[in-house]
Order: sequence, then structure tokens, then C-alpha cells
Amino acid sequence: MGPETTSVPVTVADALPHLRAGRLTGGDDLTSNRPAKHLIDRRRTYFRQHAAAVLRGRLTGSPDQYHRGMRHRITGARAAAGELWELAARRPTWRVLQSVQSDGGALELDQLVLGPGGVFTIHTIYRPTHDVTAEAAWNEARRTQEILGAATRVPITVQPVIVFVRTKEPRVEGSREGVEVLTTRELVPWLERRRPVLTDRELEIVHLAARDRRTWVR
Repeated sequence: MGPETTSVPVTVADALPHLRAGRLTGGDDLTSNRPAKHLIDRRRTYFRQHAAAVLRGRLTGSPDQYHRGMRHRITGARAAAGELWELAARRPTWRVLQSVQSDGGALELDQLVLGPGGVFTIHTIYRPTHDVTAEAAWNEARRTQEILGAATRVPITVQPVIVFVRTKEPRVEGSREGVEVLTTRELVPWLERRRPVLTDRELEIVHLAARDRRTWVR
């Protein structure tokens, strides 16, 4: 993917005609998303719909399991975000988008990481209380690759990464072929070791597409 090929658009404008008009508006620019936004929104919606059950659980010492699970997922996504912010601050060629969602919520990414070393979807797991499989992370990466490939015509491969938060021994049940499994401490060093596979122009095109909310309306 590094060498110049005829399949890659000649200019950014060729790849992304809808960006020719100028800068994205705040609502369309995903770089303004805060960590775990999609999870926070979902937790708030659940609370509004099940407030009595959630409050009763708090009073009785039997917390609502879904509401509690969402809190754990939010904690996990924020922990990974903290590590990735350090990477982006230290190496500005790396870019991180938080809470990327397709229209209707069919696809939800905790983080999307883009850099010279490629494109990566981050799926966080916080202190798992059940068996973890790689299927969800793999499906997220496959769908992301389809969307960004169609939007940019840049031949990218999206790598799924499962990040375990506050778990010393990450464990994934069943096949994990093509999926990287890491802890939060391992995440940034692993990304920094990736060999360059995207040119500066390819990375710019993919990042411009990824940060545009309209790219994900499919």
C-alpha cells in the first residue's frame, strides 16, 4: 500500500469531492468526539427508560447488570483513549478518532487509529466477566475497511485490535486469527513498531474520509 499506484486518487479532492467546499462543520467533524461518547449516550438512554429498576438496584445492592456493564465499557474506552492520546501527542503523524458510529449504530468503534503503520479498530474489554471472542472485533474491522475503501479508493487493510483494560492475562476464546490481543500498556508500543504501509498522501485521504461523519452514513 505504500508505493504509488494508479488505483489511488491523484489528489485529495479527487478522492473526497464533498470536501472541496472547505472545512467540515462541527457536527460533521468526528475529531471533536470525546472518548466513549457512543457508550455514554447509550447508558443515558437506558437509564431514562429503566430509571426505576436502576435506582432500585442501587438501593438493594443488586445493581442493574446492563447499566453496570456499560459503566465498565466506558471506563475501558477512556483508558485506551488516554494511552492513544499520548501516542498522537508524541507522534503527530498518528491520528485517533473516538466513538466512530455508522448511521443507525450498526457499527460502533471505541477508537479508530490511523498512522503510517496502517488503520486499526480498537475494541476495549474491561475486566471481563464472561468469555471473550474475537468475532465482534473482526466484524468491526471488516465493515470499517469496506466503508473507508468505498469512500477513498485507497486500498487499505484494517487491523482489528482487542485491548484488555485492567486485565493482566488477556484471554480470547476460539479463533483469533487476524486479530491482535493486547493490554493497555502494550497498545502504544505495539502500534509504534508497525512498519510503514501508507504514504503521507494515502494517510491524509483516509483520515479526511474517516473524520467526516457523512462517510459513515451507510
